[in-house]
Amino acid sequence: MAGEFSPRALTTAVNLMKPAPTRVLDVVFPTKKRQLSDTFSWDVKAGSEGLLPNIRVAAEATIRGGIGRKTLTCKAPRYAEKEFISAADLNDMRKFGDAAYPELLKERIAEEQYDMRQTVDLTREFQAVKALSGQVVDKAGNVLVDYNLPAAHTPTLTLTGLWTDEASDPIGNIRAWKKLITQNGGPVTGFAAFCGSEAMTALINNENVRGLLGYQAGQQIAETGGISRLAGVSSIEEYFGSYLDSAGVRHDLIPEDVFALVGLGSQVAAELFAPVVDLEAPGGVGKGQAADIFFSKMWESKDPSGQWLKVESRPLPVLFQPLCVVWAVVV
Repeated sequence: MAGEFSPRALTTAVNLMKPAPTRVLDVVFPTKKRQLSDTFSWDVKAGSEGLLPNIRVAAEATIRGGIGRKTLTCKAPRYAEKEFISAADLNDMRKFGDAAYPELLKERIAEEQYDMRQTVDLTREFQAVKALSGQVVDKAGNVLVDYNLPAAHTPTLTLTGLWTDEASDPIGNIRAWKKLITQNGGPVTGFAAFCGSEAMTALINNENVRGLLGYQAGQQIAETGGISRLAGVSSIEEYFGSYLDSAGVRHDLIPEDVFALVGLGSQVAAELFAPVVDLEAPGGVGKGQAADIFFSKMWESKDPSGQWLKVESRPLPVLFQPLCVVWAVVV
């Protein structure tokens, strides 16, 4: 369709929407990198940690050892939905008159785009959370990326170490994980954490934590859904995001017993977007242009008669420094 229903106009419209909350994407993966190819390749980095020697003014510069790198590649996943607007639907809109028809059709398209964009955004957030756990998987459980996080970055507390035990020390755990991230993952500018509901309950009810925060913790949870600062972590957010599986069973994106700590920084993570494989996409594969984050278009169907509307995106959240994450089971 031409004009206000052209692929370019529909693509612009869907890129301006944000129907679903994407807290992990917003906090950990705020950088968006639009790629030219649908084969992603990125380096997992190990930063330089040595010190430089003092040299004479006339001396040559020191030859550096370089950044340790491991290159990962992945075919961009593809998430696309389409909705059929039948001739009967279009005819019902016509009953309001030719003048009203374009506005009614725009409203219907916007509603359908909103719903489809919401599904894609939930899928993107699902991928982002899975990246923090060490493996990015799709809906079927197929592994797209495996960061092979070492055991120290995926601890499971036991016995008196569990945050529900009165002898446990959550502050000590968090400080130790911050040190682990800083020394193994590289320089970070701050820390944020996402907490399952049972993990958050255990944290704020722990005597060692309550002694530090007192009434403040309960007040912050009630008002903001998180703790604004604890042990140098700028925010500990209680995370309630969820999704339904194919059987209609609801699952938490972050399990109830998990505390996920992330070291934040400009080189830690990003969300990559590949161009879609569609000849009508303004930034499609083979056009030498950076991909649109979302693509949308409409086309006519002869039988059944009507219009199809599609929304598509090819995203992948990646960790350049996976060791900036600790995914801990704490209860």
